[in-house]
Amino acid sequence: MRDRVTFSIGEYGVPSAKTETGHFNLLAGQLISDIIRYAPDLLMLLDKIDRVRAGESSAEEYEGNSSLFLATPDGVQVSDLEEDGDSALYTFDETRAVILQYLDFLAPSPAQKQDAVSRWEAEAGRPFPARGELGLS
Repeated sequence: MRDRVTFSIGEYGVPSAKTETGHFNLLAGQLISDIIRYAPDLLMLLDKIDRVRAGESSAEEYEGNSSLFLATPDGVQVSDLEEDGDSALYTFDETRAVILQYLDFLAPSPAQKQDAVSRWEAEAGRPFPARGELGLS
């Protein structure tokens, strides 16, 4: 990755992110402001990327309070919903890497990851397809 993201929890229990070069500012910003601390939504983003990558869908989006996440065959575009309308395009691999890093931050133990997967599966009504990638069977 050409940028490094460091996640932390601030004084009031609110997640924050710092990037070294700013490349991942919009993606990290969406994760901490729209996903916040709900790990199953990270799994939803991974699933959206994987569905587009596999050709099962031509586009998948997630709109939060601050940003729009749009996965297309060209990659993942994150657009700020504020007036300035900043946007950035990320590859599938770099987007997945940052999402998995945030998942490790929010759910560091196998039990916490399993809980997130179980919640995602209950909400989605189907098995989470990337269990193995998370070290779960």
